[in-house]
This record gives sequence, C-alpha cells and structure tokens, in this order.
Amino acid sequence: MTDQRVKRCLDPGMSLLVGTVDADGAPSCCRAVGLASNDDLATVTVYLPLATSQRIIQDVATTHRIAVAATHVIDHCSVQLKGTASTARLARQDEAPVITEWLDAFSSVLDAVGVPRRVTLSLNHWPAFAVEMRVDQLFEQTPGPNAGSQLK
Repeated sequence: MTDQRVKRCLDPGMSLLVGTVDADGAPSCCRAVGLASNDDLATVTVYLPLATSQRIIQDVATTHRIAVAATHVIDHCSVQLKGTASTARLARQDEAPVITEWLDAFSSVLDAVGVPRRVTLSLNHWPAFAVEMRVDQLFEQTPGPNAGSQLK
C-alpha cells in the first residue's frame, strides 16, 4: 500500500502530532511520542503521553475520529493518516522501548537543527496511552503542488 517515501515519514525521529474533534466538532491536538504498524499501515498504534493527552482520549472515546501527522523535520516531508480509533488503553511496559526509540531519534533530529537533545528528552512521554486506529485515508502533506492530495 505505501511507497518508500511514505514509510520514511513514519520512521522513528519524525515529528508526530495527533488531532481529534469532540462531539461538537471542536478540535484538539497533542504531540505523540511513538507510532507502530505491523500491517503496512492498515492499522497503527500511536502513543500519547498521559500528561498531555486527556482531551484527545476523551474525544476518541466520544467520536472515535483521529488524525496523525508525521513530519520529517529536516525536509518537511509529511503525511497525514486519518482514521477510526478502535482502542485507547494504557501502554504496556513491553511497548516502552518503542517510545524510547522514537524519542531518542526525534531528539537527534532536533539536535541537528539546534534544539539540544536534553530539551527534547525532557518531553513528557511515560506513562503513555496507546491508541489503536484503522487508517481509512492517507494524505500527502509535504508543501508543494501535491499537498492535500489523497494517497489512499
């Protein structure tokens, strides 16, 4: 389903933002600290810090709608996954390495553009929620003539 460029945007180190809406359509957003998929992006698990994602979890429980934007900070290659959340739960201890790897890679990328690793590594990241979602749509978000076009 996905080409190498799209898969690259989902590697550890990408900037991840999650957006939701409540029952009235009011939006919410927070930084995610990890993403995993074992089925070529048909479904993903996105990890959200407990400390900053309460509103997102409330929205997911109400509407089940969720979007994840993954952006490579260096060249701004970006994709957006839109879908339906099926589960929101506390992340298990065996999932902590996914989050640690993602945060470590993200801190290295930001360090390359002048944000010290110690700053990025201080982001709230554990404990975390794990939100499992079915990816219904995939969009190009890289600035340029194809931005906003649907990839799936």
